[in-house]
Amino acid sequence: MTPPIALPPCEPGGPDPVAVSAAIREWVTSPALAELVGHFGGEVPAGPLGSVLDRVAEFSRVWDFRAGVRERFDTTHVDYGDDLDARLRALIHTLGLGDREWPAHDRYDHLVVLGGGIRVTLGRAEYAARLLAGLRVRTVAGLGSLRWRDDREHREAARLGLGPIETEADMMLTGLRRYLDLAEPATAREGDGWWHRVWAEPRPGIEEVHVLAAASTRPPRRANTADTLLGWAEHVHTPGRAERVLLITNHPYVLHQHCDAVRLLGGRYGCGIETIGFDDLARHTWGRPLRTTELLQEVRSSLLAMRQLHTALAHATA
Repeated sequence: MTPPIALPPCEPGGPDPVAVSAAIREWVTSPALAELVGHFGGEVPAGPLGSVLDRVAEFSRVWDFRAGVRERFDTTHVDYGDDLDARLRALIHTLGLGDREWPAHDRYDHLVVLGGGIRVTLGRAEYAARLLAGLRVRTVAGLGSLRWRDDREHREAARLGLGPIETEADMMLTGLRRYLDLAEPATAREGDGWWHRVWAEPRPGIEEVHVLAAASTRPPRRANTADTLLGWAEHVHTPGRAERVLLITNHPYVLHQHCDAVRLLGGRYGCGIETIGFDDLARHTWGRPLRTTELLQEVRSSLLAMRQLHTALAHATA
């Protein structure tokens, strides 16, 4: 199988617009994306990168199986037949939405665990704890929102024998406390639509552990990944140009969440950004088979995130 396309780079000092643009162009003009778009009756045009991104982003509405607002686990299912389905999934693999499960370095300033549904969050927290057995970091932060759990998540929490968990951020709190063996937090802060818990020196070599329930910038809609990243920079730690930040998520969200982090943290503060997904053990324990429509939805998310990243860097260098 063709190796996945590399992520846009972001070393300490901030993203290099030329290198990032080259990575985005490689992705959006790749044979894999051209064939994928072609299967749905479209084509990737020639032209300046911004124009190509705009036109393919508009076309990608054909992959909006969440109707713009539904949660990821409510994505519509379409049966493409065995042969076409297998080909679509092979092309999506080449586009590199995930499958990056090991950090490139053995030391980072900050490890940030992104939030999500209950099993995804527990998987990311468990994987973070295993990484910390051999990874040196100054701080660990788990991010989430005040999205209330739905009935499926309540039932799963009960099945797993977990205590009261009301929101997405509570899931992260439960996960990090369980897998990092944390006692009660030393500090608790709250504000309008957000809260923050802190553990000081919870284990040798780690200065602090944080859990943040980030505020939404689009109320009444819940905080999204961008909101939690900005919340981390505001309430937990404002990164500097010499710092490396490692983000943990899982397949198939690595690419679009990486692009968001490069834009919002690397671009604004100049820090280095690396993003990985959890490994085979965590995937086997906590993951689930994803439908092809869910993967296509994340191709669209990645495309939109790359367009935002390209636009932000173009404005910064204009």
